Parts: sequence; C-alpha cells; structure tokens
Amino acid sequence: MGILSRAQGDQYVITSDRSSDGSPSSRIQKRLSETYQVWTGDKWSTAMADAKTFKTMDDADEYVRANYAQVMAG
Repeated sequence: MGILSRAQGDQYVITSDRSSDGSPSSRIQKRLSETYQVWTGDKWSTAMADAKTFKTMDDADEYVRANYAQVMAG
C-alpha cells in the first residue's frame, strides 16, 4: 500500500492507493482524478470531507512518520 501527502485546495491530506473496499491495491494511480482514500485520523475513507487536513505537506509527512503503525493498520 502506498501513502502519499497530497495538496487539496489550500491544505494537505494523506491519501492511500487502497481500493474502494479498503483492501490494499497493487495498482498505482495514474491520474489525480481517480478515486483514492483519505486518512481521517482514525481510519481510511473515500469521503474527502472526512479527511484530516494539514497546513503544510511537511506537517502531513511528519504526522505519517509519527503515526506510521496506525496509518498502515487503519
């Protein structure tokens, strides 16, 4: 499973290449318009409105480093 910090408007979110059913995907997303899951702070969600947001990409990346086990298990 790949995890990526991504710009969403003027904020940043943590995204995953998990498939829509929540299982890890071996397929790499090629277009930003493809559906991807976002991290809510507790779990992965396909609802962008649920995303935990960050002011900078560095903040999002640091969150992933500090919470790696939870994000990967989510």
